Amino acid sequence: MAAFAALLALVACGKGGPEADKKEADKDKDEGPGITLTDEQSEGLGLATAKLVPASYRGAITGYGMVMTFDTIAQSDADTASAEAAAAQSQAAAARARELSTGADAAVSRETYETAAAKAATDQAAVLLARRKADAAFGPNAPWRTASQRTAILQRLQSGRSVLVKVTFPIGATVAPQRFTISRMGTNGKGWGTSTVWNAPADSNIPGRSLFALVDGSDLAQGERVIATIPTGAPQTGVLIPRSALVMGESDSWAYLKSGENTYVRSRIDTSRPEGDGYFVSQGFTPGQDVVTTGAGQLYAREINPSTEPAD
Repeated sequence: MAAFAALLALVACGKGGPEADKKEADKDKDEGPGITLTDEQSEGLGLATAKLVPASYRGAITGYGMVMTFDTIAQSDADTASAEAAAAQSQAAAARARELSTGADAAVSRETYETAAAKAATDQAAVLLARRKADAAFGPNAPWRTASQRTAILQRLQSGRSVLVKVTFPIGATVAPQRFTISRMGTNGKGWGTSTVWNAPADSNIPGRSLFALVDGSDLAQGERVIATIPTGAPQTGVLIPRSALVMGESDSWAYLKSGENTYVRSRIDTSRPEGDGYFVSQGFTPGQDVVTTGAGQLYAREINPSTEPAD
């Protein structure tokens, strides 16, 4: 019985050994050996730390676009409205000419009526052309198919209560007309939700899926570049690593966590999720830890070359 128990113990050790070795190897891969300094050395390197704060992150499909200028929309509307007005007038004239050209005491000749009818047909063709041009520019599903709809939307655009943006999402992205968020390019400020979205004609200069959207209540300027985002997946929790804490080395990105009085441990950072002025990280860091935000580069140089001394 004792021999059997010993055999079980040996088997258990054999199974746990490789797993333990793998965990240890993974830890070594994600952490540097660490470095311990004296108070004078820490002061000489000018080290400063900040506590990590909790953060959340949600994946998103990102597209880029521009706020359309009002004159482009107004010109399209003017062309369509002018064509419709001319067509209405010529149709009325053709109808009158028809009445006057019939009967024994006709007031106008049949030729006059035919000329008016031909003019009405030509003007109606101009309406169709103007509408097709509008469809080519803004898509067949633009929310201004009638004169009253165009007037209402143009008033909103002219007053600045709304802006029209055109955005393009990358090839392969699963994007359907829906609500998404518009924000300024190059900033991390406020975003605005879209109120109306529809398909835009494909742009041969920018491959991808293009959409138009009306944005209400923004202070975006005409011609301004914008970013569009559609959230994907579930939110994740983690911390935000300040950009100033980042150190590049060994073909990876690192940050130093302070452990104890003057011990600093180098930990790997996944920089695939930039967020604001830093990087969102979901593993390896916890809120409340002290991360080096000033002097991280000097600390790394001293770790890989212990003979390096702080400059006088």
